[in-house]
This record gives sequence, structure tokens and C-alpha cells, in this order.
Amino acid sequence: KDDRVFFDASLKIGPQVATALAASGVIGRAMPQGDILGFAPPLCLTREEADIVVAKTADAVKSVFAT
Repeated sequence: KDDRVFFDASLKIGPQVATALAASGVIGRAMPQGDILGFAPPLCLTREEADIVVAKTADAVKSVFAT
């Protein structure tokens, strides 16, 4: 998007979120291209499992910005 604004790279938001995710049992990789998280779920992922990943990701983002 033309109006997309990225976080200051020195804040390392992606790695912070990935660390918070790992603490909750979800593996997400901070990608080097910017404010991007990478996930590699199995092809047999259920809707319920996907909902858990989404909820835990939202919680991780909230926890990073709460500090």
C-alpha cells in the first residue's frame, strides 16, 4: 500500500513479537525484509488451530506494545 508506514528498524518489533509468540508456544519467524512475521503451519492445520495461532499472535503484538 502507498500509505504503509513501517516501524523504526532499530526497535526490532518483529523479533520482539516472535519472542513473545515463542513464549506462548507458537513459532513465528521475524523476517529480515521488515515488519513481517513468517509462519509455516502444516497442511493439516484445522480451523480451530488456526484460530489459536491468530489469537496468540494478537496477544503477542499487544504485549510488545504494552511495554
